[in-house]
Amino acid sequence: MNKERMIKMHYGVFGLLFFPKFTQERISVLEKVKKLGYEGIEISLSEDYLSSNLSNEIVKEAQKLDVKCLCSTSLDEKTDITSNDKAIRENGITFLKKCVEEAAKLGSDVIGGVIYAPWGLSNKKGRTREEWEICKESLFKVAEFAKDYKVFLALEPVNRFESHFLNTAEEAKTLINEINHPQLKIHLDTFQMNVEENHLYDAIKTAGDLLFHFHCCASNRGIPGNGHIEWDEVFQGLKEIGYKRWLVVESFTPDIMKEEFGRQVAIWREIAEPEDIAKKGLDFLKSVEKKIFV
Repeated sequence: MNKERMIKMHYGVFGLLFFPKFTQERISVLEKVKKLGYEGIEISLSEDYLSSNLSNEIVKEAQKLDVKCLCSTSLDEKTDITSNDKAIRENGITFLKKCVEEAAKLGSDVIGGVIYAPWGLSNKKGRTREEWEICKESLFKVAEFAKDYKVFLALEPVNRFESHFLNTAEEAKTLINEINHPQLKIHLDTFQMNVEENHLYDAIKTAGDLLFHFHCCASNRGIPGNGHIEWDEVFQGLKEIGYKRWLVVESFTPDIMKEEFGRQVAIWREIAEPEDIAKKGLDFLKSVEKKIFV
């Protein structure tokens, strides 16, 4: 059987790999993404992006090039949906609803990321039951809103230095099961799993059919294939759960440190050239997929 016909995944690349902020002048990145061999680009729905009114032009260019748009975002102290301050909580819910509307405009069926608690912030005492219950109530409201737009919310567990709230696939699954809403899914990231999970394969199997979005990152956020991620076990896990959605190569330009949320990713140096991360990473991931999906 032709191995090419066994390939199941769709490959995307994170827009912030190339620049710190999406602007009018950078819409041309979609052509670069296409030439590098990708089917999609992930757009970070920051407050700046939401106020930029770029969606119509991006959609026009994406349709011309046959490039799909995917979306992710994160919360901060002003949009903390776990806050016991109702005004802050409602601000976060409103922000996530705007992201849902924007994702729908862009044709994305997913919003991934740290969308359950503030990213890069810790209460310094660990997650509390009060936060957990408030988060459940808030996410249910956003999920109900997202249902009408056919957009799914994919919760990304991140490492302990980026959040005290969700660090593992098991924790994300528990939260989603307690909320019990069909629009809530899991987003896994190999960089984050590399810190928190005992085995990446087990984390993927734990997520199971809730897995809806996936970031492929080297252990140092460089080129996938470098570092110590066990990619064979990653793809074996994806194969066994029947995952057929997006694999997004994620890293960040060092210029991201000029932006407000740059400290969360702690990219202090250029680990590799952005185009090397994108091209060599894609070639490597496809080679592992061909080996595992036989």
